[in-house]
Amino acid sequence: MAQRSFGRYVVGEEIGSGGMGRVFRAHDPHLRRAVAIKTVRSELLDSETAAEYLKRFRREAQAAGGLSHPNIVGIFDVGDDYLVMELVEGRTLQQLLRQVGKLETAEALRILGPLAEALDLAHAAGIVHRDIKPANIMVQPDGGPKLMDFGVAHLETTLMTAGGQFLGSPSYMAPEQIKDGAATPRTDLFAFAVVAYEMLTGQRPFQGGSLTSIIYQVMNEEPPPPRQWNFELPQNYDEIFRRALSKLPEDRHDSASAFTAALDLKELDSTLSALADAKRPGSAVPARGFPRAAVSGANALALAPALEPETHATPVPALHAGVRTATLSDPTQPVPGHPPPPARSVWIAAGLVVSVVGGVIAALGRTPAGPPPAPQVRAELRVETEPAGAEVFLDGARTGNSPIALEDVTPGLHRIRVAREGYAPAELGVELAAGPASAPLRFVLSAMTARLAIRSAPAGAQVKIDGRPIGETPLESLSLDPGSREIRVEKPGFRSQVKRVESKPGESLSLQVTLEAVPAAATVNQPKPSPSPSAPPALVEGMFVEPGPDVIAPRKIAGDYARYPDAARRQRLFGSVAVELVVTEAGVPVEVRVTESAGQILDTAVVEAVKRWRFEPATKDGVRVRTRWTTRATFQGS
Repeated sequence: MAQRSFGRYVVGEEIGSGGMGRVFRAHDPHLRRAVAIKTVRSELLDSETAAEYLKRFRREAQAAGGLSHPNIVGIFDVGDDYLVMELVEGRTLQQLLRQVGKLETAEALRILGPLAEALDLAHAAGIVHRDIKPANIMVQPDGGPKLMDFGVAHLETTLMTAGGQFLGSPSYMAPEQIKDGAATPRTDLFAFAVVAYEMLTGQRPFQGGSLTSIIYQVMNEEPPPPRQWNFELPQNYDEIFRRALSKLPEDRHDSASAFTAALDLKELDSTLSALADAKRPGSAVPARGFPRAAVSGANALALAPALEPETHATPVPALHAGVRTATLSDPTQPVPGHPPPPARSVWIAAGLVVSVVGGVIAALGRTPAGPPPAPQVRAELRVETEPAGAEVFLDGARTGNSPIALEDVTPGLHRIRVAREGYAPAELGVELAAGPASAPLRFVLSAMTARLAIRSAPAGAQVKIDGRPIGETPLESLSLDPGSREIRVEKPGFRSQVKRVESKPGESLSLQVTLEAVPAAATVNQPKPSPSPSAPPALVEGMFVEPGPDVIAPRKIAGDYARYPDAARRQRLFGSVAVELVVTEAGVPVEVRVTESAGQILDTAVVEAVKRWRFEPATKDGVRVRTRWTTRATFQGS
């Protein structure tokens, strides 16, 4: 294809090609940045399919462009038959696996965790990828992954199958996707598990010499347990992958993060078990390091850095100078590489053996109390929350409500979670040292809902919020999602009243409604007026709009990411913080709030960093608008 122009972009060399398009390196002269342009191969379009396909191409690309996540390749612009994407340096996961075969477990989890978060974000926005495979995952030079081709995969599949060709990667497709073309979050989860299996084993779970053979295996056969290929994997990985690759969608994990959390938690359990064995008197400890323990998922925690190797040796005291301990078992046998000991040494050793045995027999004749057992060393942990009264969980077990002091905790790695209705969940990992707690773990919980009290005169009126019946007045404490809500209060014989309420997280609102009685004559044979739909407000610059397929999402253009705080490093804290904010029409972040907490120290670091960011603002129909935006920071320690 002869090189061509795409809008304002200066096109460079071709850097990739696929079933439906080509990718070019290009330059955006307005914003002075390098970009990638993905084109549609016009030779594959005929006059009957071109118009509809290109229309859907733009719609799907715009929807995918609304996804904002550091591990999703961003879409900047959409043309008639091309889209402008973030240019990502690195290599695909497919290229990496071809080079190295398989990845170490810790390395695989460091790639899978962020990808799981990105995939769950897309699913929450109603977007299914449909073609997750190593070729659609970029691994950057720093090891960070990027998931590519959201939205576009579906269009390519639709067009190619309409043309009588089978497009897709059957090795990564779920049975229901092959059978009837169903594409749901559960089909993405199946493909994601296949990718994880290949990363950890160097093998695909479904293999064959032909397309027909692979499809038959996906539809009818159970894959080999991953430990058949890599015996060093934790034993319970076999069960995790059996569930993740189930033929029945409902049997799979609920989310990509739930799947990676299961993998990571098994690593954590293995590490903690090994640590416990190491501390047990008389236990043999292998001379190798334990793997990094990581917990990802909705809270995506990385709990601990790699632990240093630990070796234990029990010294054997010398029995006599010049006498080798090896001669005690059989004094007539020489030690390899050494001359036989002289006879006198043998008799000395034999005499010592007799003396030792005699001493043992004499000792057995007595009943000594024996040495006192070594006292168990414990750790202390204090947990505080604002507001108080949150439930506190230690490694999944409820311990009570905050503030709370836990005085009998095993030293080592632990997960702390706090939860209170109406507030964002909070979770972090901590490595506890033996002895008293140096400082409490403190969580400042972020309110997720507003509280609303509704009273009416007379009482007993029905209340509906956004058309949904809630109950009768008086209602003293309703949880109200932030934003604009329509409150309708109605009672037979009275005129209904409709109020619109704007609420913010944590806000307490009160609504007092006085209903006006309707004269009896006015209610006889009077048809109820049909409500006339209100026209949507005119779109003006600075108007707040919710994210959606018709909104081009904001794009971060300046500002540093949060650094791991020294205070968190000293306390060995690890966790993930999710933040929601509003980006104004000027590209300034406002109303920054934590939606998933990892404690006050890490939360503050993220919020303060985000407040200094600047954005290219969102637009709708070419108008700059305010909209919501989310981001996440994960601290793994060093």
